[in-house]
Amino acid sequence: MRPLFLKSPRQYVLAAVLLLIVLAVGGFAYQHSWQSHEAVVKINVTNHGLSLPDGFFLYQHLSAEGITIKSITSGSDSLIISFNSIEESHAAEKVLKRILDNSYHIE
Repeated sequence: MRPLFLKSPRQYVLAAVLLLIVLAVGGFAYQHSWQSHEAVVKINVTNHGLSLPDGFFLYQHLSAEGITIKSITSGSDSLIISFNSIEESHAAEKVLKRILDNSYHIE
């Protein structure tokens, strides 16, 4: 028994092409959303009792280096800084390692 909406081989080909287009667009959207999460630097405290660095202090240093910050989010034991590009996150990681001491783990 054939479906009602597909009556000719031409319609099967058209349906297959549309399915491939939808899968390609979905794959691109998934890859794009996955890559955008990599533009993040996470700062953890390595010694208990030490507080996280001040977000405004970090913002000042990073913006002085020409690095644009998308957001700074404070967690229970970490500070997450997100950027618009992976290149900015790598540059920020270098700056943060320079201005913060070994009491902080930067990833």
